[in-house]
Amino acid sequence: MIGYIQEIPGGLVFELGNGWLSRRIHCIAGRIGTTSLTNEFNGEEYLEETLAEFEIVITGEGQRVTLDSRDFILCGYETPNWDNSRRTLALRLEADINDTKLRISVFYEIAAGDNFMRKWVEIEPCELENWTIRSVVIEKMLFRELVEGVQPKPRYRQTYPSGEDKVQAEPDTVDVSEPDKRLIFGDSSRAALTYWGYGEGLFFFTESLTGSERFHRPTGLVMKHRDFAALSSGTTTGPAVIGAYSGPPELGFKRYNQHLMKHWCVVDFKPVPAMWNTWLITLPDDKPLHTNFDRRFLLGVIDKMKDAGFYDALHLDLGWEAKRPLSYDEDKFPNGLSEIARRAKDAAGLGMAFWINPFSCSYWKSQIEAQHPEYVVPGKVSGRSHAAGLCVMTEYYDYVRQRIIDLAVGLNARAIYWDGNDWNIPNCSSDKHDHLDQEELEVTAMKRLAEICRSAHEARPDLILAAFSLPFDNHRLCALDCQSIADTHSFETVKSELVVRQQIYQMTYEHPYRAIWSNWYGINWHEAGKDNLTQRPMLELKHALMSMIGSGLLQAGGSIDLNQASRELVEFLGRLFAFRKRFARYFDVYQHVLGFPDGENVDGAGHIEDGSGFIVLVNPTRDAKEVRLPLDEPELELNSGKHRLSDWGRLTDAVALDPAPLSDPPIIELAPLEVRYIGVNIDA
Repeated sequence: MIGYIQEIPGGLVFELGNGWLSRRIHCIAGRIGTTSLTNEFNGEEYLEETLAEFEIVITGEGQRVTLDSRDFILCGYETPNWDNSRRTLALRLEADINDTKLRISVFYEIAAGDNFMRKWVEIEPCELENWTIRSVVIEKMLFRELVEGVQPKPRYRQTYPSGEDKVQAEPDTVDVSEPDKRLIFGDSSRAALTYWGYGEGLFFFTESLTGSERFHRPTGLVMKHRDFAALSSGTTTGPAVIGAYSGPPELGFKRYNQHLMKHWCVVDFKPVPAMWNTWLITLPDDKPLHTNFDRRFLLGVIDKMKDAGFYDALHLDLGWEAKRPLSYDEDKFPNGLSEIARRAKDAAGLGMAFWINPFSCSYWKSQIEAQHPEYVVPGKVSGRSHAAGLCVMTEYYDYVRQRIIDLAVGLNARAIYWDGNDWNIPNCSSDKHDHLDQEELEVTAMKRLAEICRSAHEARPDLILAAFSLPFDNHRLCALDCQSIADTHSFETVKSELVVRQQIYQMTYEHPYRAIWSNWYGINWHEAGKDNLTQRPMLELKHALMSMIGSGLLQAGGSIDLNQASRELVEFLGRLFAFRKRFARYFDVYQHVLGFPDGENVDGAGHIEDGSGFIVLVNPTRDAKEVRLPLDEPELELNSGKHRLSDWGRLTDAVALDPAPLSDPPIIELAPLEVRYIGVNIDA
């Protein structure tokens, strides 16, 4: 650990750090400001100038006021932790506002062994009434000219305002040029920076449900926490995290995602169940099941799932509700859904999973808006279902919260898929709801949705809550277990799987792979090809399923009409799911290998953890291909010695291959549409 506090002429200087990072803060004439931020790998200084140590935006009396660090005077400091394991510095400051003292504390913290440091701001309750805290900028600093932003090379025609690719928009027009070029460098970044020419850099994230962060060279690194709290009550921001890495920029993104998984994501290492999904099933004559399921149908499915032997959960998609959201259809289920859940558990050891969209009502129109017009978001009407959107800031929230808990506990839900973009808060002009303006609504509604998740997780800790609310937002991952990155469904088998591999490859730079809810659309989806399970060659089905090992196998790969599927296919799925579960710890991680999937060359993914795991190689073509096994990819972080290799094509056991060092890996041959699982240092 590094750290000292020293008096200097006219003020004080504070420094804290470890072997990865160090930060120095000066206090001159009572004003504080960071004067140094160093990645200790090479000892290079990153900071050019601190524009403001913090900024606080408050509103009241018809005014919007921004206070920054220059408005505050240091009145003391404390060191709650100051030893060889952790150092925490608290700087106490105050400002005069309308003859009233506003007191705040700025905290800086770093621990031994961590590759990051945290900073947060605590605003103490103030006697000034009728003022509201709207936001706090925690970091606002310019970096030196050699510090560059890093982003994935743009490959899709459409982007979000942040500049991130809309991977679900026109995925068939993806840019596959320069497949080996993964990253671009320049003025912008959402997650990682590199110090040009030095083999090191920084990553950054705001640990706040309502946080944001962005590097733009002209305006610097800005890390922000949005809030809506009475100034008389005070608030504490989520921490701004700045971390360090050494090596190529790919490792910057890897360290960023590792930080989120270890310190932020609620999904942790909950097992995702292998599911059978009603929405993905196509019956004979290319007739999709969709919502046409009932008690009798599902009881038959449960028996088939038991016979198959590899399922963990029965997922009911759109079609199980009636009258009001989250209430079951009594005509379809006269004995209640509890009968289905009980039969699934008792007869086949299965949990349940449910599709919901309680606030947007995008897919079906219930009676609730007629019964409770006071819940309605004015002007928010679904073009699909013609149902009105319902506001989170009404009493309806309490109903939704309890019903989701009931699904998790009373109906044995292992997973709940929250659709409809419910987490993207719509504009609401109603003066009857518990919000004053849209700014308040977006913050308080997000907190309420997170509270629903927290309550459901408390009731059932292994519950997976997955949401479709694009764009993907890492800040939600303290509440949601997973989020979707796309809703791509209009391509046939083989092409569909290529599209998903492209989406996963692009999005896993900046979003934790473990928290991505992968492809919904499996081989039995009616748009993937007519009579897939009876007419399409086994070679194509096997290619599709094996290529889904890390991108949708659990959620969609087993969703097939078990009455149509051949014994050969069901037995193959059994071996594939057994293999996936046996080595689940490896397939919960992802590393980029080879080039961006272009449909012409072999593509792949790394699933290496602590020096062992698998490299998946996919031949997307109908020609034989060969490829150099990419043992030396930086994200794999394999050592320079020889590595034991094995071929797991049989799924149940391995064929040993010759050991190889990074410098001389073998050439792997792949037959047309072949997918190969190459084990690295895996014991058979």
